[in-house]
Amino acid sequence: MTKKARIHELLADSPVGEDIENSSFATIDREAAGHGFHPDQWEIVRRIIHTTGDVSIRESVRISDAAVDAGVAALLSGKPIYVDTNMIRSGLSIPRLRSVSGSYGRDDIYCHVSDKDVAGNAATLKLPRSVAAVRKAKPLFLEGGIAVFGNAPTGLLELSRMIIEEEVKPALVIGVPVGFVNVVESKAELIALDVPHIVLEGRRGGSPIAVAILHALCTVAAGRKGKENTKGGIMKKQEVFDTVILLGHGSRVPGADESMLRVADTLRARGRFPKVATCNMSRLGPHFEEVFEKCVQEGSRNVLLLPYFLNQGLHMKLDIPEKMQAALRNHPDVKLVFGKNLGYDELLVDLVEKRIGESSALDDVRAVPLPDEETYPVPEGQCEFVPMLPEAAAKWKEAHGDEGHHH
Repeated sequence: MTKKARIHELLADSPVGEDIENSSFATIDREAAGHGFHPDQWEIVRRIIHTTGDVSIRESVRISDAAVDAGVAALLSGKPIYVDTNMIRSGLSIPRLRSVSGSYGRDDIYCHVSDKDVAGNAATLKLPRSVAAVRKAKPLFLEGGIAVFGNAPTGLLELSRMIIEEEVKPALVIGVPVGFVNVVESKAELIALDVPHIVLEGRRGGSPIAVAILHALCTVAAGRKGKENTKGGIMKKQEVFDTVILLGHGSRVPGADESMLRVADTLRARGRFPKVATCNMSRLGPHFEEVFEKCVQEGSRNVLLLPYFLNQGLHMKLDIPEKMQAALRNHPDVKLVFGKNLGYDELLVDLVEKRIGESSALDDVRAVPLPDEETYPVPEGQCEFVPMLPEAAAKWKEAHGDEGHHH
């Protein structure tokens, strides 16, 4: 029997690059649950993990408090970028940079290590070329540029000297040189300085990681640029949730919540929230109470429960908030927000139109096979849904003034 190559199984699902990347990020988020990083910091860390294939590497990432904000501000302003290798310069995506600031071009990324004057100065002064290159880049740092090191620890040591002795202060220093000599020491010195930094402690590092960090910063910057909401010149900050829980209605049909699970996977892949979980209101679990309790035990303190419902019914009015308030009785230090349901949105209208078009090729419903009634039995202790009879519905509408109904 001829062995079937595994690639055939993969190609049968017609994967695309975005699907593979989203699946990778979903795996990272799942394996690194409870990582403790702020969402913007996690965007950087998960990119490092994605680049190295090593989830444990997150334990070596050090991001100073001001690093992300400083890096984003520099990118939005189109500040120059100094890199210690031409590999980083070639690897950086100009379209990504331009998504943040349209002024960026390849000439805004500087690498002096191969410059003739740098080589001459290094030979004359008997210095490593990486040191001479950093000295030439001093004007870039005085302009508030970003410094990126993925290869040369001696270059990073020289920049630290300039910060200490010459009052040079780059907007951000990305210190991830790789190797065995002066690597650990160069990173430790940078961490001790009062300058925004992103560092990978230890011997690990390299140009691909440096590129991944800067690309992640571009993602954060582009997201902030698109969501700025200013009033009186002051940016209004949105609530930062450490956990988002999607709440579905629930069904006794296994797999009925598959679409909600896929939405959760995609949210995790985007990395805006440290934790994304799912639960159901009724029928098959997991149910809200157990999922919320698990999240709290794992460290969640600012939680958003987002109802994955289209319409406002009794669940939205009473049942869900009642369950939420009960769940908080033993957790006075936890904030739990009841989010808006999906409701109406023009995006939904577009989706409905899309579904109408997709339905044009479907068969008449008489051709649809129906399962046996016992295939999906009603769970013990629960009753089957009973529709309201027309005459009862009419009386109910009359009593409530037909509130909230549109024709």
